[in-house]
Amino acid sequence: MMRFVIRRVAVSVLMLWLASVVIFVTLRVIPGDPIAARGTLPGFTAEQMAQLRHELGLDRSILAQYLDWMSGVLRGDFGQSFFSDFSTTELIATRIVPSVELALMATLVGLLIAVPAAVAIALRPHSWLDRVLSSGAAGGMAVPPFWLGILLVAFLSIELGWFPTRGYVPFVEDPLENLRFVALPAVTMGVVVAAPVLRFLRAALLDVTRSDFVRTAEGKGLLWHEAVVRHALPNALMPTLTFVGMVVGSMLGGIVVIEYVFGWPGLGALAVDSVGKRDYAVLQGVVLLAAAAFVLTSLVVDLLSVVIDPRLRDQMST
Repeated sequence: MMRFVIRRVAVSVLMLWLASVVIFVTLRVIPGDPIAARGTLPGFTAEQMAQLRHELGLDRSILAQYLDWMSGVLRGDFGQSFFSDFSTTELIATRIVPSVELALMATLVGLLIAVPAAVAIALRPHSWLDRVLSSGAAGGMAVPPFWLGILLVAFLSIELGWFPTRGYVPFVEDPLENLRFVALPAVTMGVVVAAPVLRFLRAALLDVTRSDFVRTAEGKGLLWHEAVVRHALPNALMPTLTFVGMVVGSMLGGIVVIEYVFGWPGLGALAVDSVGKRDYAVLQGVVLLAAAAFVLTSLVVDLLSVVIDPRLRDQMST
């Protein structure tokens, strides 16, 4: 068990380091830089641009810039924003709470949709309910998140006035108002999460329900729905846990669009603003944090799988 943990942590650290290299080099090889963006301002001369580029260290080699950046990251300093008086660490700290809240709420909504729907399908496989829910899951995977978000805003916010259209209120200031603001973006992202999870869990449940131990449980007197919920579902949730971790870990890509649609002040909105300005420091910090979230989520899911499933522990001991 300890060898597995050490090996898995080492792989995660290696993946995170490789991600940092890709992020840093990619931003540097793309034409243009933050100083070029500033150069569009009136009265900004070429000499001033060269002087500012030198002061910020952008005229040094990519390796020197990367080593300087990584030394700061290891100390918790992601660098100074080129277009703000605040450091990148401070900017990320003000935006991370809304993004984490939205991601958690979206995951909760997605699981509340996917798990009961998959169980309902397992109870009546290949029925009309199966066809309807499976078609809904396929539609949820095909629908662009921003289109669904705009549709919910137009109907539930503008037409019915049930929810605010855009904005954010911290939970500590007004919990009820916070839930009103987070409801629509969480439902939008929840559908994005629920659709693939439903399809995966459906396939896992249908496979497990054909196992001998489920038929044995039913033969001992359990009703079919009891055998599915008490025996098939826990076994089907094990492989689904890994899949959910992948979906949640990669959620930031969808959150970028959703935060823009709903005016949510999270990391996605900060990343969009940084792209337009070529604010290297902020964009590097946000993308590296997203990569770290994906790697950390995968690591936690793998460790939980080993803790929960005794079969995996037995395989490691042999």
